[in-house]
Amino acid sequence: MKLSSVGKFLDQPLLSNTLSRHMPLILTTAALGFGVKDTFEQPKENRKKRAIQNAAILGTITASSLLGANFIKIKGEKLIESVPKDELLRLQNQAVDDFVKLTPNLKEDVTAILNKARTKMLSLKDTDTLLAEIKDKSGSQKLIEKLFGNKENITSQNIMGEISKLSVMGFIPVISGIAGGIAADKLTGEQTREKTTNKIKEGIYQFFANIFLCNVGAGTFLFAAEKLNEKGIIKQLTPLKKTGIILSGILTVGVLGGSFIANQIGNKIVNPIINKICCNKDNTNKKELRKPEPLDIALHTDDIATAGVLSGVKWIEPMLPVMYLVSGYRSAIGYRNSDKVDKALKQTHN
Repeated sequence: MKLSSVGKFLDQPLLSNTLSRHMPLILTTAALGFGVKDTFEQPKENRKKRAIQNAAILGTITASSLLGANFIKIKGEKLIESVPKDELLRLQNQAVDDFVKLTPNLKEDVTAILNKARTKMLSLKDTDTLLAEIKDKSGSQKLIEKLFGNKENITSQNIMGEISKLSVMGFIPVISGIAGGIAADKLTGEQTREKTTNKIKEGIYQFFANIFLCNVGAGTFLFAAEKLNEKGIIKQLTPLKKTGIILSGILTVGVLGGSFIANQIGNKIVNPIINKICCNKDNTNKKELRKPEPLDIALHTDDIATAGVLSGVKWIEPMLPVMYLVSGYRSAIGYRNSDKVDKALKQTHN
């Protein structure tokens, strides 16, 4: 089986449509599953309190993400757009009819696969067989485009156009996570100024380092590469080269630059504001650095996927609310790893 067949299988519009329709259930199940797991990992005497906290946090994030995806529009488009399944099937049926007219006397297995494509998504095996059998036949390209999506020539303009949508999608779980976390602390009588400060700091970190600046970095690096290509300084940009450029932009501007900016905002803006409001109580003037972790880097898969550069990852876009759930939860608990890292470094040097 060819790797390209796997990409085409994942590129099926019907797959993205299915994930879009089931996203609310998937997101709710993921949040519920994580909440239950986290609750029962606690000592028995702490489970009730943790259950209340997780319910407040995950419930707020899930509800906000679903409302945002369905009701917030940017330039007239929902955050997650999906072509109705009936329309997709109509287009696929028309494409199959046109192909069969141009190419009679098809093999039985190919005809059977095409008939499946009239009513449902193709399996990976069927995808591989169909692509191998029709690649040199008349009208095959149009059929492939309808069944497996168009091959887009992604440019910096395409990616930059997604920044506002992605940023809003990422901002919703982060801000709702902070709100849910504060509510959870109030419900359990554990609210402190330091905890609230940490939630705000982590929210800033998640938004800048894991969401917003990654999109900016991807678009900026690709824009610069396109200009260099136009001037003949670098060779033609292949999809693989664009992928490397986007990864470089995400790593440099998002992971590294975003971490620095988020830490500076936390220490130089958030701390003084909280100190002024709270009269320097609860040690909110403490400076710290939030370090990137493997999970932070893993969260950037959505930036690559939404750019549409890597074949076969377009299906991730409907799953962005699920991926952003991690950012929202870490914001809610005010996750900080500076003490952990600093302690480890001290132990290493001793």
